[in-house]
Amino acid sequence: MNSSNKKGGLFAGVISGILMILIGTVLLWWNEGNNVRNIRTTNEIEKTVVEIVSDSDPAQYAGQLVAVGGRFTTVDKSLTDDLFTVSVHTPALRRVVEMYQWEEDSDTDSDGDTTYTYEKVWKEGLIDSSNFHRGGHENPTSSPYDSEAWYADKVTLGKYTLSSPQIEQITANRTFSPDGENLKIPEGFTLSGKWLTNAADLDKPEIGDIRLSWKYNDWKELSLIATVSENSFVSYVSSQGKKVNYVTEGNRSAAEMIADMRAADKALKWVMRLFGAVILVMGYFSLISPLTKIASFVPLLGNVINGALFVVVFLIGMTHSLLIIAIAWFRFRPLLGILLIAACAGMGFAAHLLMNKRRAAVTA
Repeated sequence: MNSSNKKGGLFAGVISGILMILIGTVLLWWNEGNNVRNIRTTNEIEKTVVEIVSDSDPAQYAGQLVAVGGRFTTVDKSLTDDLFTVSVHTPALRRVVEMYQWEEDSDTDSDGDTTYTYEKVWKEGLIDSSNFHRGGHENPTSSPYDSEAWYADKVTLGKYTLSSPQIEQITANRTFSPDGENLKIPEGFTLSGKWLTNAADLDKPEIGDIRLSWKYNDWKELSLIATVSENSFVSYVSSQGKKVNYVTEGNRSAAEMIADMRAADKALKWVMRLFGAVILVMGYFSLISPLTKIASFVPLLGNVINGALFVVVFLIGMTHSLLIIAIAWFRFRPLLGILLIAACAGMGFAAHLLMNKRRAAVTA
């Protein structure tokens, strides 16, 4: 590799580091604000929602936020995938088309060098192999069939009719085994158990092989939280601007559904916090990549220097993450914000002490 390529690689590392730091910052800020809105929305729902039964008069609850559950009815005839003559009496039917393809994965070591690995997987949609970093792993660029979903036009819950957004929350959760006699099988395909496939052997598939399956909904009961509109429902819009039109399986109470909503919000909060923090740490790692490259040329001492740099960068990235979270929460929960800022100061001070200690060891 010539010097111009090396300089270009180092410069690209710095630019990508800056971009990742910006993205991580924005993501963490948005996530904290979104979490506050979610918390206030569920608290608002808890205070406002009225539990009703499905055979109550819709006019009595017009415009009110309600929680209702029970057995539901799919009024339509069976949903049908006409292309393959698959027909099921269900509120939700989905054709799942998967292709056997190459998938690229990457791993970056402590020196900033990236290794790419390739695995064959069944995957919905097409994986674009034109951007792969190594040749010899080409995927098809088209598929004869695509995944598709169908929903019933009318689903009723007692005297109420579900809205389209609610019906589309009824998930296709159970795999349907098609009838070989009625199934329209295209040329070159065979029925193998629950799969319709063009693979010669599903246990030993080849790149480009396709398998199709169908999923349907088998719920017996459902529950929902939404605003009554005539004999149907519309989304409830909270004071935080959040729209709530919640549907779940089973006959659930309002308290149970609200608990589920809170659990989902909490999981999203922590997933996004972790994701944002990882992006920030990776961004700082990328930002200092020129220093790690230079240090790697120093015999023996280079590993010590790089180790110290990575510890410091990790602390800086985590401090940055906590600082963004603290600032975002300071307006809404001052006590938590103060505690997080104190934690940031402590981590920053630890990074400063560690850097000074390593600098002293190098100059000694």
